[in-house]
Amino acid sequence: MIDKRLSIGILNLMPAKQATENQFQSIFKDAGAEFSVTWLTTYSYKSRNTAGEYMAAKYTDISFIKDRKFDIFIITGAPIEKMIFEEVCYWKELETILDFTRTNSLFNIFVCWAAQAALYRFYGINKIPLAVKYFGVFKQQINPASFLYKNVKSALMPHSRHTSLNKKEIEKFHDLFIDAYCGEEVSVISSKNGKDIFITGHPEYDSNTLDLEYRRDLSAKLEVSIPFNYYPGNDTKQIPLNTWRPASLALYKNIIEHVLKLKFKGE
Repeated sequence: MIDKRLSIGILNLMPAKQATENQFQSIFKDAGAEFSVTWLTTYSYKSRNTAGEYMAAKYTDISFIKDRKFDIFIITGAPIEKMIFEEVCYWKELETILDFTRTNSLFNIFVCWAAQAALYRFYGINKIPLAVKYFGVFKQQINPASFLYKNVKSALMPHSRHTSLNKKEIEKFHDLFIDAYCGEEVSVISSKNGKDIFITGHPEYDSNTLDLEYRRDLSAKLEVSIPFNYYPGNDTKQIPLNTWRPASLALYKNIIEHVLKLKFKGE
């Protein structure tokens, strides 16, 4: 009997560790995957937002899993996108982890800042600062040739970032494929070898995540606009609906199907 259980490694760089854990476990579960997760953190930077006891009990670092093989490896976003990559205190460690994904994982998912970091590491594509935060839920144009969006004709995706990518620069790379975009803002890129997906948004987000981020920014007295296309009637007193979930689940179902084919190729 074929064991379809997926081994997933997740380097969780988000400040709200448990919320991120729940989001990724939920989307894989709802997409129909059988899976186990190894939660990873950095050794060169210690989280200031999560108790040390919790991190010690649940998380490990790359030094303990350097010989492990994963079916899927995920690196999450991180709220450091305005920083130059090399100025990030754990950049050298992250380079090691990114290189680890070349040999020790069948398929990789790089999310938001991690997508930009991976594209920079592997292709030399740098991020571009935005004058205004790209914040809200945006309708995507789906490339009909995308196997990751197979049978998906319409998709929404949350974004929350201060930096962007140059679409024309990405198009110059013959081994990269733009799966989804909104105008000049690229949302999903995949490698043509079927090994990587770079997602500049957050399809895994819960319905209230952008709301929490918006109110956090307001409390910090940061200049921030109401998330686009998010609150019903653009009224911040209304409860947001998870309008992007159907497309997010379809994306992850296609990822799971693809990884299972890679895992059992030739069997």
